[in-house]
Amino acid sequence: MSLSKALVPTRSKIWRSLVPIVGVLTATAATAAQQAPAAPSVDAGSLLRLIFGLAVVIAAIVGLAWMLRRMGAVGGSGGGQLRVLAGVAVGQRERVVLLQVGDQQLLLGVAPGRVQTLHVLDKPLDGLGTPPVASAKAQDVSFAERLRRAMQSQGEK
Repeated sequence: MSLSKALVPTRSKIWRSLVPIVGVLTATAATAAQQAPAAPSVDAGSLLRLIFGLAVVIAAIVGLAWMLRRMGAVGGSGGGQLRVLAGVAVGQRERVVLLQVGDQQLLLGVAPGRVQTLHVLDKPLDGLGTPPVASAKAQDVSFAERLRRAMQSQGEK
């Protein structure tokens, strides 16, 4: 046998040397698969919770925007020349609004798709807007008094 034939491995020798290596790699892969955490699965319950939570958040945003718009907190100021002094609902979708435009006051009828001037006031109405502090305190005192009386009458029963 020549030296070159002794140094060149045969196929059987190669396979015999690879078997232990493949066994070790397979065992290592199986152990790693058992220890690795499973990927989180998305089931129907968690998907419904996600959709419900998203719907609640969107509904809260829409509701808050509607409420702010309804209360008049959102909108342009008109440069201080245009103010809504008072308003009253006269129907489900109709309102009468008193508007201050500069030094003039207008009484407007507002309906869906229509705004009409009802009257232009010759003399502006006084006392509209924020109530005086004295009358606000008097209202608070009268409410406090009414509350105290109601609580006393409940205690006597």
